[in-house]
Amino acid sequence: MIESDDKFQLDWRVAFGLGVSLTWISAGMFYLVVVVGLDNVIHLPTADIGSFLEGAFAPLAFLWLVIGHFMQQKEITANTRAIGLQEASARRLEVHSQRDSYFKLHELVQEQLGAIAGFHYMSIAGPTGSGKMSGDEFSEQRSHASNGDSSWLIRKMIAEAVENRENLDTLRELFYGTEIRTRHSNNFTRTFRKLLNNAEAVDTDEMVADALLNGSAAGILYRIIQHVQGEEL
Repeated sequence: MIESDDKFQLDWRVAFGLGVSLTWISAGMFYLVVVVGLDNVIHLPTADIGSFLEGAFAPLAFLWLVIGHFMQQKEITANTRAIGLQEASARRLEVHSQRDSYFKLHELVQEQLGAIAGFHYMSIAGPTGSGKMSGDEFSEQRSHASNGDSSWLIRKMIAEAVENRENLDTLRELFYGTEIRTRHSNNFTRTFRKLLNNAEAVDTDEMVADALLNGSAAGILYRIIQHVQGEEL
């Protein structure tokens, strides 16, 4: 048999008030019947009876006024606590919504970063660069990147940087050697920085921002470009 959780519970303030009221009324009745005499009370003028009852019940009225005040304070405290819980829940929902929006934005920006890195890599390894990759090969690389691996060409850029990591002049040539490479490097860093700022805004524990900066291909390439610029993180 399942017992109901909705059991009536009498507040101790109300129980105290009832106890005092019952004791006070009993004492008053004893005073009227035994001390004063019921016959004497009956023959009292109406005004005197009203004054007596007013004086007799005034303490009880004050008692219940005080009890009502404390009961109201209890309700206010409970309402304040409930409002606080609702605000906390609303903040959690807001953060959750912001994170969902961020991850949707993250996918779009990753594709944009991949496209920037792809054209940058084309300027390095294509016909206008070292010539080790033809236009058809670049189209194949772009097709591979657009089929779910948006970081493919970003990793190609990282590989180029790793191959020349011992020669800072060559790294500068790779990232800033021509006007178009400079534009691609600046576009990449500017776009990634905006994405990083959004990650920091929605991630109070900085876990997402740290993973983006240190654990993603885009973050690694961003750090390489910063290093080439002489802006160590």
